[in-house]
Amino acid sequence: LRRWGLLSLGSSLLYLWNISTLSSRRRNSDNSPCPEHGPLLRIMYGLFSTWLAERVLGHLLHTRPDEPQAEQIGGTLPSVMGPRELRIKVVPILGAAFGGNYAYLIWDEDDPYRRAIVVDPADPYPVLRAAEEERLNVEVLLTTHWHFDHSGGNATFAREVPGLRVVASDRERGRVPALTERLADEQTIAVGRLLVTAHSVPGHTLGSAVFQISSSAAPAAPHAAFTGDTLFCGGCGRLFEGSSLQLHASLRRLRTRLAPNCQVFSGHEYADMLLTMAVRSDPSNLAALRKLRQVRDLRLRKQPSVPSTMAEECSFNPWMKATPLDLARLCGCEM
Repeated sequence: LRRWGLLSLGSSLLYLWNISTLSSRRRNSDNSPCPEHGPLLRIMYGLFSTWLAERVLGHLLHTRPDEPQAEQIGGTLPSVMGPRELRIKVVPILGAAFGGNYAYLIWDEDDPYRRAIVVDPADPYPVLRAAEEERLNVEVLLTTHWHFDHSGGNATFAREVPGLRVVASDRERGRVPALTERLADEQTIAVGRLLVTAHSVPGHTLGSAVFQISSSAAPAAPHAAFTGDTLFCGGCGRLFEGSSLQLHASLRRLRTRLAPNCQVFSGHEYADMLLTMAVRSDPSNLAALRKLRQVRDLRLRKQPSVPSTMAEECSFNPWMKATPLDLARLCGCEM
């Protein structure tokens, strides 16, 4: 019996090792720089991608339909912003579990059908309640990447909203729950007068996407980019599946495609931490210091720090300004 137990355990660990998509030089055909992940993290990352992990994390972290939402670090309050043609509601979710996640509702205030888009509603019921408060009919769910704290609410949201279109990058294969559509790089879809453009940005995960949303009713208004864990205010998400060269190309793609006044809505409230790190590592980064003061003022009032703009990120974000070699070092890659 003991022998069979050890054999079963060994087989399970080998399976999790093989399905893990953590990057390594041995797996990259071009031998490009990537962090060296230990065996335990590789196995845990494989476990994180399974149906079992999704069910367990959902049971532990999801808000029940009849209970109040857990308070986020800093007590962040929901916030509505943007012009009528491109209204955005920031919904804090998942309490303190992942350092402060954001889901987003986007709609056109003048749409008679009150059609809406939702981004990364990983804790579904607080987002569903937020949509109900705004009298919205959610038609499209955008998933920036497969990690539970971004896609973990998809199945419940799809069950609660019949006919929902669940959209992710065409590089996602089998890991985004309830997926109905995949968008290729620069492919677009429309929801009323709102236009969604997908940008493929491998790095944090290989299937990461940034979704740029604009309004045909206000073509001169700043666009909004929902960046998930690819781009934060003052930083970037950890390099799990891609190489530093892939991430550098992804960030260059965003600098090229998104206008300087494009508003950046990231997936987490990490601005204070990342800007503090940026200022400590480079005290001459005065743009980061100014932004840090703005962020702390917002956080004292329990307001989200999003959005920043592409122009701001290019001025103070060390990852956005880095050369390929510098970015590899920032990502902890062995050269």
